[in-house]
Amino acid sequence: MGSRKPTLRVVGKPLRKVDATAKVMGTTKFADDVVLPRMLFAKLLRSPHPHARIVAIDTAPAAALPGVKAVLTGKDLPIPFGILPVSQDEHALALDKVRFVGDPVAAVAATSEEIATQALDLIRVEYEPLRPFPDALDAVEHAEPQIHDYADSGNIHKLIDLEFGEVDAGFAEADVVREDVFFFEGNTHLPMEQHAAVADWSPGPHGKVTLWSSTQTPHYVHRALAKVLELGPAQIRVIACPNGGGFGGKSDPFSHEIVAAKLAMATGRPVKITLTREEVFYCHRGRHPTLMWVKTGVKKDGAITGMHFKSLLDGGGYGSYGVASTYYTGALQTVTYHVPRYKFQGARAFTNKPPCGPKRIRPRSVSNIWCPPTRSPPTGCASAPWASGRASRKWFAARDGSRSSGSSPWGRASGSPARRTSRARASPSTGTRCLTRACSSSATAGAASPCSAAPPRSVKARIRFSR
Repeated sequence: MGSRKPTLRVVGKPLRKVDATAKVMGTTKFADDVVLPRMLFAKLLRSPHPHARIVAIDTAPAAALPGVKAVLTGKDLPIPFGILPVSQDEHALALDKVRFVGDPVAAVAATSEEIATQALDLIRVEYEPLRPFPDALDAVEHAEPQIHDYADSGNIHKLIDLEFGEVDAGFAEADVVREDVFFFEGNTHLPMEQHAAVADWSPGPHGKVTLWSSTQTPHYVHRALAKVLELGPAQIRVIACPNGGGFGGKSDPFSHEIVAAKLAMATGRPVKITLTREEVFYCHRGRHPTLMWVKTGVKKDGAITGMHFKSLLDGGGYGSYGVASTYYTGALQTVTYHVPRYKFQGARAFTNKPPCGPKRIRPRSVSNIWCPPTRSPPTGCASAPWASGRASRKWFAARDGSRSSGSSPWGRASGSPARRTSRARASPSTGTRCLTRACSSSATAGAASPCSAAPPRSVKARIRFSR
């Protein structure tokens, strides 16, 4: 007697999304839609300097403006916070130093957004400008003044040096050894919904803060609030409202969430803060601009014998997810093909720009993509993986139990890797540029290299991107 197929309630059924009706009818309540009785409106004063010490702040004229109920500065929120335990380097309001244009310095709560904005113009801040660092290479080459004093070295936030197997031996076995340098320019998320938060404070012996926020990580926000406000976890409730887009850009605890909660505690009234589109760019946490150097050894049959990969990330002014992002640029290089010997050297530099972080749309990072050449391969390598199509990709894919793991990011896309990566380089959405390409073939010793270019600008010590 044949076995009967089980009847499934969910799998294979055209079920309606649980939030679909509310969204198509416009009844979904996002954070900015939350309205509470007696609610105040908050605005943030932001730094006009990329790097400067705060000498003095005068908030008295703003506090005297009719309609203003509270003014905060960094002294009111001195405890640092951050998404990772290893980089608790942010303050809700800058305490003694600003690290990028847009770093929040003061906050105002008033009876209307217009009054709060007027009050910002009345706050006087005296700055002592410091030398800014516009990009990662500049930050590596100049250790002073330090953007943060906890960096691994000078303005290098994190240095990583890992090796699995004898990579030099792998290059010695190779028929072709390639060197490539790429630069990814970075980008940001740009969700339709701006960041917003509403905080309410219930006073009493066991006072409680309730925060409605357009966050992707309510538990991390909860932890940051407890730390900075010095409240017990049971005294804080964080409600993650539906997100009008996030993609990783709402994955950090942010200054405006903590400021809204502190202002609610200071005034005894609910406080809302909604960022402008310009302020969303200051929050940023987008993909890191990344300089990448890769040296790859390949046999005539297409097998990779070894890889040496270096990456330099431009992290912006704060840590955010940066340590994890730096490891990712190296850890994800070996997921496409079997790489028996692998060396990774990575660095993340602090710069005076909005901090970088995670972005969750594929490709997650251009660092994940190894771009083979689009021109014909060197003599003797006609069957290399960039020329041999789908069959070689399957044959030389990462094996279970090897140092390489995972599946190809190319998935089921058609065409050869060379054609697909050619499209990726040309696409403005990736922002990747090949800076130099240099090949050498041990099978054709003494022959002219099929492609050559001057080496890129070199960097110090372990992150030197020179040949």
